[in-house]
Amino acid sequence: MPVLQSKLLLVEVDPQLLEARTSLLAQNGYEVSTASTLTSALRLFRSFPFDLLVIGASVEERERTAMAAISKRINPRARVLAMIGLDQKQPLADGWMTSNKESDILDAVATLLTKDDNRRSSAAA
Repeated sequence: MPVLQSKLLLVEVDPQLLEARTSLLAQNGYEVSTASTLTSALRLFRSFPFDLLVIGASVEERERTAMAAISKRINPRARVLAMIGLDQKQPLADGWMTSNKESDILDAVATLLTKDDNRRSSAAA
């Protein structure tokens, strides 16, 4: 169940993944803005108070790390969910996941939007 009024910024380099995940999140009640580059993502993140930054697995690890770090400086209250490969970690994110299952993505988003400020979560399935 989506958290009411939640605004997400989805960053995904792969256009097919961007379209599919945008559709999934929007159909499940989230307000979704999208970006396909670090520059455009940070421009959007600076201009609008997003509740959650979702960084897709198609984003290069270096850019994913930079995006997580910069977003926390811009808005320390915003959450960051990193979708990563099996052999990766994203320590600057509030949560990370390796699963591409739609239900796991929705669960991870809902969990991060409702968790308290003192815990990190691994939504890996």
